[in-house]
Amino acid sequence: MTYAPFFLTGAPKSGTTWLGRLLDAHPEISCRGEACVHHFGLRLVESAKSYNELLVKRRQAITDSNDFPAMPWSDVLVLMRRFVQLRLEAIADPAKPKLRFLGEKDPEHALHMKTLGELFPEAKVLHILRDGRAVFVSAWHHNVRSKDPNLATHGFDDFLDITAREWSDRVRRGRGGAQILGPRYFELRYEDLLQQPETWAAKVFAFIGASADSEVVRHCVDAASFEKLSQGRKRGEGDANSFFRKGLADDWKQELSAAQTQRFGQLSGGLLGELGYEV
Repeated sequence: MTYAPFFLTGAPKSGTTWLGRLLDAHPEISCRGEACVHHFGLRLVESAKSYNELLVKRRQAITDSNDFPAMPWSDVLVLMRRFVQLRLEAIADPAKPKLRFLGEKDPEHALHMKTLGELFPEAKVLHILRDGRAVFVSAWHHNVRSKDPNLATHGFDDFLDITAREWSDRVRRGRGGAQILGPRYFELRYEDLLQQPETWAAKVFAFIGASADSEVVRHCVDAASFEKLSQGRKRGEGDANSFFRKGLADDWKQELSAAQTQRFGQLSGGLLGELGYEV
């Protein structure tokens, strides 16, 4: 692949879609989501295991001379890497003559940092964080809008409990990428990108290796502004039927009681405080 790959991750409803749009507005970058590559990877591992078991059965049932070697894990990684490359190449935008980087965003990447590092030792990974309480409120409204069938059995408080635990697990595992990937890992916060979009967009572009020219940065920030993504609404003007509902960092303060806020902090294992969020 002639383009440099990168991956974008974060817990669901942490701003991965917003950051992906911002990246995709850059003339040197194509970034889309979600290719569901890990779903394919799990099936590939299952197929490799089944294939190796079949080789053993054939050898036992026919003759010892039918001794074809088993498929090693290294071959599975080669196949998986090529699959991901093909998926990335599918989003290479021909309308971008300066295209140099291909990125794919998926919250699932946070759970597979070690595998990503093995598959693509040259790739960089972006991890966006967001206050877990805001993640919960955004996810709740998203599930209500999309009529998630789980809402029939899980009410607001049940969903808060589930989200607190899942958010904590995903963020901790994603942050493990710092040790696994070293300088190929970059972490930013939704709240910082919201407050200083041009500053943080420039840092993200520089990390990837793309131009961080001020004019390019302004263009990308404008293309991914809440007003553009929401088709004209100002940040804070809510629309319950939109994926881009409100665009605020602290909307959770109006939706969670003191008891619910405390419970989220307890169930998420103190991660809010560790990340420096108000508790």
